[in-house]
Amino acid sequence: MVESLLGIKVSQSQVYRTCQIAAFVTDEAVVDAPSVELGRQLTAAGQTVYGMVDGSMLLTQEGWQETKVGRVFAAQAVTVDEPQPPAWELSPSEYVAHRGHYREFTRKFEQLFPPASACRKVLVSDGAAWIGNWLRETYPDAVHILDYYHLKEKLSAAAQSVSDSGHWLREQEESLFEGRQQAVEKAVQDLPHLDAASKQQLLEYLKNNRYRTRYDLYHKEGLMIGSGPVEAAHRTVLQVRMKRSGQRWSEPGCDKMILLRTAYRSGKFDLITDIFRQDEAFRQMAA
Repeated sequence: MVESLLGIKVSQSQVYRTCQIAAFVTDEAVVDAPSVELGRQLTAAGQTVYGMVDGSMLLTQEGWQETKVGRVFAAQAVTVDEPQPPAWELSPSEYVAHRGHYREFTRKFEQLFPPASACRKVLVSDGAAWIGNWLRETYPDAVHILDYYHLKEKLSAAAQSVSDSGHWLREQEESLFEGRQQAVEKAVQDLPHLDAASKQQLLEYLKNNRYRTRYDLYHKEGLMIGSGPVEAAHRTVLQVRMKRSGQRWSEPGCDKMILLRTAYRSGKFDLITDIFRQDEAFRQMAA
């Protein structure tokens, strides 16, 4: 791109060295902190701010490793035309990501989305137990929502054990949006041909997530019930750059690129370009 637009030839090794040094000297704590605009939204009592969390896999020299991604943004429904799902207007998003133990990821997420924020906090995630437990303990005053489409996927699998699976599934969806969670649990319990282990696992899943499956209330309050934005973030933040054909990352190189990508997609790339503009030592190191 540099060569095409500016007529300046840049070797691949120069790009590699520049990325390595840029990531090394960039302050990760500043990248993970909320911007001025997000900070304004977080401190506004009438503002609804969403936090979403999910995991993604990246290929390293040690094998596939999970990288957890968090996305924080304000959003509001701009059209509500039933039975069609609402269209959403999202503010610019900010991200954190971490390869490795979840405790470091949670620290980074809490830095970007402080638990004491005055805004209305809405947290949407899948059914992973550690995510639900951490969010519930750390953000007790938030609205907690189980991603509806993960739940529907599990119910769809159970529905295959009945002859009229489509009808059974529609009944459970209606019950959920009418606030009748225990009716769904009973319907699962009464499935005659679902094996005992699968039935017990699904029932525990439903019971453990009762506090975040009040889709009747979320619908009335105009809240987003799907984790699509953070699932899209896997592609736009990480995979479009880090899962190209034949790529296999060293662990340090993977972490450096994750930092650069989160800064770039969070609208904080000036933290890196300012290094190029102002730091003579950096230019000498990259030369």
